[in-house]
Amino acid sequence: MERRAKIVLISALALPLVGLGALEVADSFGNPGRVAYMLSIPSPPDSLRVSACESGPWTDVVITCAIEISPNEFPLLLRGYAFSKAESNQSSHSLGDGIPKIGPEFTVATEYSVEPASFKNGGMVRVFADAEYRHAIVDLYIE
Repeated sequence: MERRAKIVLISALALPLVGLGALEVADSFGNPGRVAYMLSIPSPPDSLRVSACESGPWTDVVITCAIEISPNEFPLLLRGYAFSKAESNQSSHSLGDGIPKIGPEFTVATEYSVEPASFKNGGMVRVFADAEYRHAIVDLYIE
């Protein structure tokens, strides 16, 4: 009976870890609808492709996605908020502020950011784009 109790205990402890692993795998497929939600736009542009997404801690909403889009459709991503624009010259894999190294690495030329008033306890939406507006990192943080 003691051996059986150990097996049950190990199974009970391992099951949540397996579930978390499944969530991570499912999250790696990407979802254009999720990016549209993050940017507060009604639907994703037709050319939007999500290469990877990562979600953060349980207490806040933290989602970061690496995307590819047709440059002529890139402006559609910015319609949901009144973003401010800043020039940049850093690697997409060294953005800091807890943003993970995700998707193919590229040089960020432009950063768009906004702190929406609808995020009652604070937060930010940022889009980091390359010079051609073909690759971007979309980052959502809601406190």
